[in-house]
Amino acid sequence: MAKKIKKTLGTVGKLFSIIPDTTEIIGKTIDNTRPIIEKHMEQKHEKEMQLTLLDDVINLPVDKAQKHLEQLGFVVALLPVKPSKKWIHASLNEVVSMSPKPGKHKLGSLVKLYYVTVDVLEKSQVILDQETLKAVERNQKIADTIEAVKQIKLPFKKR
Repeated sequence: MAKKIKKTLGTVGKLFSIIPDTTEIIGKTIDNTRPIIEKHMEQKHEKEMQLTLLDDVINLPVDKAQKHLEQLGFVVALLPVKPSKKWIHASLNEVVSMSPKPGKHKLGSLVKLYYVTVDVLEKSQVILDQETLKAVERNQKIADTIEAVKQIKLPFKKR
């Protein structure tokens, strides 16, 4: 019985002798990693300080949108949008799209503003007229085909 107690205390004794060494190693590890973590946190904070909120300027007049974004510290490029039927109801010189999307971005980033011009409105109207004409022609062909089928006399006899 005495041997068992001695063995048990020996194991526990070894365990207790290891604990101070382990805590010392853990403490040194924490002390060594602290500068790395602090450096990373500082870099992250500096990066966030360089970011600013890019506002949504869609549906604003292009000159006001450009002035506003330049005051925030962004570089603005104005580009006419490609003609499309979805721009038919847009106002002249209205911003209809922007890149990048609103959110946090680096100061001095390039922001592209796409706006509607007279040429875009005219070409968009032409596109809409062409699509409407195609739809009318297609519907007329369908109606003509149905009418032609109605005119065919089938040789069915009643019995």
